[in-house]
Amino acid sequence: MRDIFEPRHELAKSIYLAFQTEGSKRKGRTVDAWVQAEREAVFRECLRQAQMRGLHALTMDEAAAAERYAYGSTDYGAKWTYQLVRLMAPTEGQAY
Repeated sequence: MRDIFEPRHELAKSIYLAFQTEGSKRKGRTVDAWVQAEREAVFRECLRQAQMRGLHALTMDEAAAAERYAYGSTDYGAKWTYQLVRLMAPTEGQAY
């Protein structure tokens, strides 16, 4: 069955899939453990994508803030992903 929240285009798709892959390992973990593992997996993918694409490399604090922004949303994973993509994008007049 297709995930209706999964982004169809890169950069968002890779970040979202990193979250989903780590999220599939929640069973048997404490909430604190899976939240930390998911943040780390998403953060690593954001760094990888930033290096490949010449984008802003986020800090862990920025990735965690984006996750908190999405928390509680029905489309939590997608909202988190799109917030990360926005933060990684170069601002007008600024080269990355």
